[in-house]
Amino acid sequence: MLSAKAPGKLILSGEHSVVYGAPAIAVAVTNTVTATFTPSESKFISLNSSAFADDDSSSRVLFATLNDLVERLDNRFEQFLKGTLPIQSVLDSPQELLLYTAYQAGIKQSGSISISSDIPTGAGMGSSAAVIAAILKMFESTSSEEVAESLKPNFFRNVKYCERLQHGRGSAIDAAAVTYGGMIKVQGDSVSPVSVEIGQGWYRYDTGTPCCSTGETVAVVRKKFSESDIWKRFSRTTEQFEASEGKVESLFSAIQDNHQLLNEIGVVPTDVAHLIEKIECLGGAAKICGAGAHTGQSAGQILVFLPDQNVDEISEKIGISLIPLEQQSDGAYRE
Repeated sequence: MLSAKAPGKLILSGEHSVVYGAPAIAVAVTNTVTATFTPSESKFISLNSSAFADDDSSSRVLFATLNDLVERLDNRFEQFLKGTLPIQSVLDSPQELLLYTAYQAGIKQSGSISISSDIPTGAGMGSSAAVIAAILKMFESTSSEEVAESLKPNFFRNVKYCERLQHGRGSAIDAAAVTYGGMIKVQGDSVSPVSVEIGQGWYRYDTGTPCCSTGETVAVVRKKFSESDIWKRFSRTTEQFEASEGKVESLFSAIQDNHQLLNEIGVVPTDVAHLIEKIECLGGAAKICGAGAHTGQSAGQILVFLPDQNVDEISEKIGISLIPLEQQSDGAYRE
């Protein structure tokens, strides 16, 4: 049996703008996806996954048909690039993404793939990238840590390549976080570690699964703002976060500025904006983490910064339960 794990992530600064070449900062978190593979002589690939919303049942396909599936999905993605197919129509089901990834990872025989996850789905925590990374890592030809470290740039590209089927013209930030772990800065396809310590006082709250996918929201924002200079303002906010050296006032300012910019591009639903306003009135700062949503009233995770405050008291006042943010130092790894 083979087994691998990959972490989720939260974006600390730079959502959406990273798609247009601006820098973004993310941190890998301790929520993980676990993938296991048990070989068999069944001639089928069996899937059992709870890693995606509405995807808690088993399915199976003939191993010999994987190549046909990959060709069909590649063709559909080309249609998306040409503008003749929306990104949400590239995949017929989340299981297809798992099968596509297993093929790209070089799966060599029939067997059973099982995926378990404690990463909330559709919540801006990189669940798709984590599933992809866990499967790719599980079938990686070497288990040597030294060799695996040298292969990380290629692994990062492979995660991003598979993830495109889910998110279209998304950024590389999810792929980078699940590959490298820790806190990272991403600009284009360049990834570098960030020396800022996350420190205490960081929390997350799940506002609920958005009614639109990341790919859809990214496409809507692209249509309205692709030529806008707003991305320069996003860049300055991320640079301010990186230069904060953990100073509370600088972090507060960067988070609040980032929230206002995300409001401007229309990805913070009204109910979520009201919740963030309450947090700010109680002395905190907050912003969505991820694509947010261009419609509906849920936006996945929000990042909450409440240093040196009574979190239980604040949670009770606004009627939510805040979860402490725990950083994961490692990216995807074999067990």
